[in-house]
Amino acid sequence: PLRVVAEEAEFLIMSKESKTTLPTPLQQIAEARHHDPFAVLGRHVEAGKSLLRVFLPRAERVALADTEQPLQRIEGSDFFEIDLPKGQTDGPFRLKWADKLGKQHIAHDPYSFPPQLPDFDIHLFNEGKHRHAYRFFGAHPHTADGVEGVLFAVWAPNAARISVVGDFNQWDGRSHPMRSRGGSGVWELFIPDIGNGSLYKFEIRTPQGDITFPTAPPPLSGRRRRVRAPSTPRRRAVYPRRTVAVAAPPRRRAVAAR
Repeated sequence: PLRVVAEEAEFLIMSKESKTTLPTPLQQIAEARHHDPFAVLGRHVEAGKSLLRVFLPRAERVALADTEQPLQRIEGSDFFEIDLPKGQTDGPFRLKWADKLGKQHIAHDPYSFPPQLPDFDIHLFNEGKHRHAYRFFGAHPHTADGVEGVLFAVWAPNAARISVVGDFNQWDGRSHPMRSRGGSGVWELFIPDIGNGSLYKFEIRTPQGDITFPTAPPPLSGRRRRVRAPSTPRRRAVYPRRTVAVAAPPRRRAVAAR
């Protein structure tokens, strides 16, 4: 296992050079150490105001895509914030941002969506009574609040933090930390605006600070896997039972010999 991934090491070096001291929860998000990213990211009410906070490590500028209102960078960090005006406090929020190479991106904020896995499914799984857990563990195309994307879920009760890494975030564990569903050991994250064919795997931080990529069989596979649409299950043809009548052999008349 790796103690620190390369991206984390790069951030730590930059942090030492910066004079800005971030609050502990933000520092934990930036170092991919926070157990509950939804407590920091997304929409929150602070000091009586509705605030949207995002963390985009490769962004130069960020704005709300629908209104072009810019988000302000927290100095010395990759956090961006905006005080949401009245009438714009309901998510999901669509972001428009430019990276350090000038490339433009438009995507919804993953941390403005509520939990997606039903509590009942998680309860049945913890009871050992769920017969179809494969339908939500792993990665599955999903629609939330009218937005298409992929729902990721994994069971790792001893993890300190889990992130989805893939070709859509440069395999950076800081970009998409997952939501912990409490004592169930289930972690989930809906990532909008990605689809079939995306490569991904789960990056797990242990309580000791090690970074691991599990190698268990699916759905907890550490290999790079592709998001695929669920196939239609094959069904056996069922034919109605019919009574087959066996015809009696025809009667033949005796023919007298001449």
